[in-house]
Amino acid sequence: MASTGRRIYPSEDMTGHLHGYRGGLQSRMSDLPSEPLTSYVTLEDARYSDIRKRIGLPRLPKRTSTLQDGYEQVLEEQTEFIRAHFHMKECKQFVPKPDQKVKIVKDLKCHCGEILYNHAGLRKTTRQKNMATTHLEFAQSFLVPAEYADIVKNERAKPPEDMPKVAWNAGKAIQTFTTNAFGKISFDIEQIGGMKPAKYIRVASTDSEKHVLEMMLKYWRILEPVPPKLVISVIGGAKNFKLDGRMRDTFNSGLIKAAKTTSAWLITSGFNMGVMKAVGQAVHEGQTFQWDNDRMTHVLRCIGIAPWGYVKGRNFLESSDGKGKFNAHYRTSNTILHGQPVHLNADHTHFIFVDDGMRNRYGGVADFRARFEENIMSSRGIPVVLVVVEGGQDALMDAGTSLKQGIPVVVCSGTGRAADILAYAFNHTVKATNGERFMRQKHLRVLENKLFTAYGKSWGKKADTESVKYMEIVKECCQYEERIIIFPINKHEDLDLAILSVLLKAGGGGKAGGNHLDQLNQLKLALTWNRADIAQEEIFREDVNWSQEHLMEAMTMALEENKMDFVRLILNQGIIMREYLTVHRLESLYNKIPKHGYLRPLLTRFSKKTDFCLSDIGAFLTRLLDKYDDEKFQEGDTQKLAVISQSSSVRKPKMMMESTDTDDIEEKDQFKRPYKQLLIWAILMNRVDLALFFWEMGEEPISSAIAITRICQGMFKKIPKYQTKIRQDFVEMKIMFEKLAMLVLDECHLVDPSKAMMLVERKSLIWSKMSCLQMAASANDQAFLSSVACQDSINTTWKHGILSSWKYVLMGILIPPFIFFVEVAKMGETRLSVAQKLLTFYTAPMTKFGCYTMSYLAFLALFSFLVLVDFKATPSVVEWICILWALSFLTGETHTFLMFPIPTWKGKLRDWFGLLDKMDICNLILVFIGFGLRWFPHLFFSAKMIYCFNVIIFYLRILKVYTANSQLGPKLFMIMRMLEELVLFVMILVVFLLAYGVASQGLLYPQRKPDAVILKDIVFYPYWQLYGEIFLDEIETDQTCMAALQNMTSVTPFNNTCRTSNWMVPILLGIYLSVGNILLLNLLIAIFSHVFDTVEQNSIEIWKFQMYYLVMEYDIKSSIIPPFNIIKHAFYLLKWLFRKTCCKKTTETQQYLQRHLAYLQLFEKEMMANYLRHEKASQSNSLETKVKNLQKRVDELTKLIEDELIAEQHGFGTETTMLGQTQTLPQPVKEQKPEKKISRWPSIKSVLKLRDEEQRLQEGLNIDNLFAEAPEDLYNKHKLEGETSRKKDVVMDEVKKKHKKKKAKKEPKRESKKEKKKKKRDRFEDDEDKELNINLADYDRKPEYSFKHMDSDSSPTRGHPLPSAPRGLIPLSPRQSFLKSRSEALPWSESEDDIYGKQTSRSLNTLNIQTKEIPRELQSPDFSDDENVSKSAQSSRFLANRRARRQERKRISDLEERLMELERSSASQDHSYSRNKYR
Repeated sequence: MASTGRRIYPSEDMTGHLHGYRGGLQSRMSDLPSEPLTSYVTLEDARYSDIRKRIGLPRLPKRTSTLQDGYEQVLEEQTEFIRAHFHMKECKQFVPKPDQKVKIVKDLKCHCGEILYNHAGLRKTTRQKNMATTHLEFAQSFLVPAEYADIVKNERAKPPEDMPKVAWNAGKAIQTFTTNAFGKISFDIEQIGGMKPAKYIRVASTDSEKHVLEMMLKYWRILEPVPPKLVISVIGGAKNFKLDGRMRDTFNSGLIKAAKTTSAWLITSGFNMGVMKAVGQAVHEGQTFQWDNDRMTHVLRCIGIAPWGYVKGRNFLESSDGKGKFNAHYRTSNTILHGQPVHLNADHTHFIFVDDGMRNRYGGVADFRARFEENIMSSRGIPVVLVVVEGGQDALMDAGTSLKQGIPVVVCSGTGRAADILAYAFNHTVKATNGERFMRQKHLRVLENKLFTAYGKSWGKKADTESVKYMEIVKECCQYEERIIIFPINKHEDLDLAILSVLLKAGGGGKAGGNHLDQLNQLKLALTWNRADIAQEEIFREDVNWSQEHLMEAMTMALEENKMDFVRLILNQGIIMREYLTVHRLESLYNKIPKHGYLRPLLTRFSKKTDFCLSDIGAFLTRLLDKYDDEKFQEGDTQKLAVISQSSSVRKPKMMMESTDTDDIEEKDQFKRPYKQLLIWAILMNRVDLALFFWEMGEEPISSAIAITRICQGMFKKIPKYQTKIRQDFVEMKIMFEKLAMLVLDECHLVDPSKAMMLVERKSLIWSKMSCLQMAASANDQAFLSSVACQDSINTTWKHGILSSWKYVLMGILIPPFIFFVEVAKMGETRLSVAQKLLTFYTAPMTKFGCYTMSYLAFLALFSFLVLVDFKATPSVVEWICILWALSFLTGETHTFLMFPIPTWKGKLRDWFGLLDKMDICNLILVFIGFGLRWFPHLFFSAKMIYCFNVIIFYLRILKVYTANSQLGPKLFMIMRMLEELVLFVMILVVFLLAYGVASQGLLYPQRKPDAVILKDIVFYPYWQLYGEIFLDEIETDQTCMAALQNMTSVTPFNNTCRTSNWMVPILLGIYLSVGNILLLNLLIAIFSHVFDTVEQNSIEIWKFQMYYLVMEYDIKSSIIPPFNIIKHAFYLLKWLFRKTCCKKTTETQQYLQRHLAYLQLFEKEMMANYLRHEKASQSNSLETKVKNLQKRVDELTKLIEDELIAEQHGFGTETTMLGQTQTLPQPVKEQKPEKKISRWPSIKSVLKLRDEEQRLQEGLNIDNLFAEAPEDLYNKHKLEGETSRKKDVVMDEVKKKHKKKKAKKEPKRESKKEKKKKKRDRFEDDEDKELNINLADYDRKPEYSFKHMDSDSSPTRGHPLPSAPRGLIPLSPRQSFLKSRSEALPWSESEDDIYGKQTSRSLNTLNIQTKEIPRELQSPDFSDDENVSKSAQSSRFLANRRARRQERKRISDLEERLMELERSSASQDHSYSRNKYR
């Protein structure tokens, strides 16, 4: 599908300007008209141009430099560099090659491969049909020898048969000139996605490859934006090679994955054919662009190094003035003609055309390409890998050259020709005792046959010498065992993994005493591929000694690239995180935040900086956590620590046995708790896997998990609402860590409930001395606060040592002597005194709550009496008492607000100071305002109005008391939620109300004077009409007003100020009531129903969450009830003033000692480890895991069957593919044992023994036994019983037949000729059927794949199975049975003991058929005797394997049905679990 629009790509006439190409990069958009180049303008400037114009600024900012100047300077520098260092080669002597079969002189080709008029000096872009005389004279003078002068005069004439023979010397004829072809190629194609012109240059084959690389780095800027970590050079088949189907998918996916993972360069020949086209298609599928400011760069860099003389349409790439072409328009094609040049592939991004002076032939590039790749590897330190896909003779030579240069090679076997030849040779090369690798003679003969089959036609008469030459090249390639790897492209494997494996193999990964730099490069490659398993096996071996500097460098790379497995692996190598993480490294991690991510704009906007220091991060964390006390994140210490960090980051790390005291001056740049810092960094970066790992490795897992939830909640609020995905990620992360904290706490509670309560009450030294309960309340972690341990802690604080129920407490409050009947905890004492018991009772929050409630009810009754009865001209005693009581309430609320356990005022207002508390404070202030107004006689009634409003709020405040009840508490929360929704509903209702009110009043009153009554009528009548008060009289004409107006003057629309009925008002009223009463009211009901359902589902969690704030509030309140508590509050105020004025420092008491905290941390860590172990065990035993394992086993089985099919298609031998044709060669035949005679059919004892052993093997290795974890079904049971009974019947039938034959031999009788003839015919048919139905177990690789019985249509017993045939018998066709008797056709045999032994120990990988000598009549004339296998045996195996595959497909279908049943049962269990997981 082609794109319908034009794409934007760099060109020389682009109206926009791409920034970044040393002052600017020109591009074009063909659909836009060209405009003159103005001052330097970026995309950002263009974006804000309209806004700048609206506020009075110029549309574009003024700059001194222009794009024209910068671009022309770059072009001039590039042109000078190219013309100084690069050349081209042209032939200056036209000498036709002999024996050319052409029709006219014009088509004669020189020895260089070019016709006369395409030589240098005669070539033009467009040439006239008749050549001018001056051109002929020029040709005769400079190009054409005298012998050919008369011949070339008439270009349309037929060349003579006897052409003159003139010597042609390439060294003299081919001359070097300054190159004239460089610039950019714009391919005229249409495709989906963006496209950018490809850069190109023409160089001579003798030019320096170093200059080419320098030009690519400096002017092509090929290292930007990401330098490559690998170069993949691909060679292989050209015109007649194609990758289709599964091979293409495997090659494309593996190649692109390797290229994208490592930002690799791909190097090919660049043509639109063969493997180059396959690479181009892979690049096209995976190509993307990176956008940096105004510059667009390819992610995949594909470099084509092509011979200039073999490029079709190369004349379009030449420039007439020698200054290059920007852009050269080039049209590619898929047409490939034999012996003709080929078009370029449009998916390559860079082209290097190597010119050796020869034309119209493929060659002259290999030496330059090898030098170029070696220069990349040596100068830049970038590893190079060669990938061989099919290929001709040059592929073998290139592979040999690369191996000599130290470049590892990946051979894609199964693609044909060179790749298969190398694969066969390497797989059959063995190592001698002296370390040299060699091939056996029989394998050498097969290799020679492969070479001749692949390249024999091109060798011609030189077949013998060429065969020896390439045999030596192949054998030399096989000597580099560590630099070559075979990748079977037909199997379920990844090409990128093969590339990584050969790099590690060639580098000697893991060898003792290896170069540390090589080890580090190998580790970086494995890290880039994210293959921690390979790194653990091949790189981090026990005999390797790694330096700490390299491990720390790898750790930094793993952290930046979010590779959690490598972080864990590097830590296992002995690195100490406390030594690794310094201030400088942590700042570096924060400053490497992605530029276009969500976090950098947040930090930039918060700190007003682009480079962040730890003080900026600390201030940001304080905003998220309310409190973050870390001395290294303070403003004063950051600069000092940065200096220390930079000086100490290069020092050698200390050994494990050395002290790590943080008071040491050298270690002030290190963190005492590095995992905490990395955990915060990972959370802010939204890297869940790393955060989980650092959480597991850090201290105080419960406190850390709750702190993470607080950070996630803060990030959720700070990230803009349009970034929905990021906000949702933080919500999910918050829920996950809250669940982890709750599960670990539950684990602690199961082991020791008291220690679990200590953990949630402990003030964490890691997290700024905040407890888990405080942080969970700030983070709104309702599930965590509802856990058993948290509720135990809250309940303990609520009762404060009282063990009796609330009824006894209530009786103690009402009847003080009853306190002695209240049970109180001894709290470590043997016996409590009376005073201690009274203090325990009255200081309990539960007792305070009861006392304060009763006090408040008394105040409410007294204040109600004041409002109703006792509000007089002068304040009464009741009013003075009420005012004093209100003052005590105000001081109590202020004390509670200041002392509530939240570190910041903003946090107190956000978390604890709810709607009722705010209303209460405002109401108390209004009480004092009303009390002040009552002293003014004219404001006396206003003061009473304020008192009446106060009494409403005082009564509403009773709702706060309901929080202590589990039934009423959630209802209060529900009311608050409904009020929020009601406000939104009223905002919608106001729109319809005002619309109808204004329209109706305008229609009812033709004329009206401005008055405030109008506003009342607009809102008053529509509002009450919603509740059914229609006011129909108010929409009729006011007759009284109309009569009065008519008495005064004549009524006209211009002076009518009376209410006049209008026919539209009832219609508008009906529409308004329909919308308001039906639509909006039902919407409100639906909203309230949703709120009710939502709150009701989590009502218990909501009540428990509310109870925490209630308990903390009354734990802080004074034990003296209002109004007497004002005395204690006055004492607190005086005490605070004394401390401030006397500058007396107070020491904060510690609840737990240092050893107590260490003990609790150890307990907490161990419980987390227990939880993780239990979680891992439960996951391994879960139904989902079992289904995954079952699916994995089915996939492995499917892969094994596909490999069997592939092997069978190859004829159980070694294949070689040539241009799509497959030829099968026999496998080497093993040496034979001495011949042993055996009868045609085994004895009865042997048959029964074989039957029992085969059944035992099939039951032990049955495919169904591989899935023992799956549910059992009746299929296996009935199948086994039926087959067992059938086998018994068959064996007994055979035993009876044999006994009858023996009896007939003992008692012979005369037979007629007709009976003898019939018996002979029957014997032949039996022999034929038995020969064609040998049991598959004799030849199959695995016992479980052997079928249990034959099909009834081919069985010699007409529907009954045969017992197993003896191993070693090769079945013969009917034709062959006519030629030779059984004894002649089977000259080799084995004993019954050998048969039994081989049946139980058959190899799983080879086709172990023992032979001694095959008769001459059965041998193939194409192969030697020791390599021949019977064709009839292959056909029999094919038929038997086809039946076996049919049975395996049936078994796989049964397994798939079983998997579907398991998935359905798993889905039903997951659904039931999701409904009950919070209950």
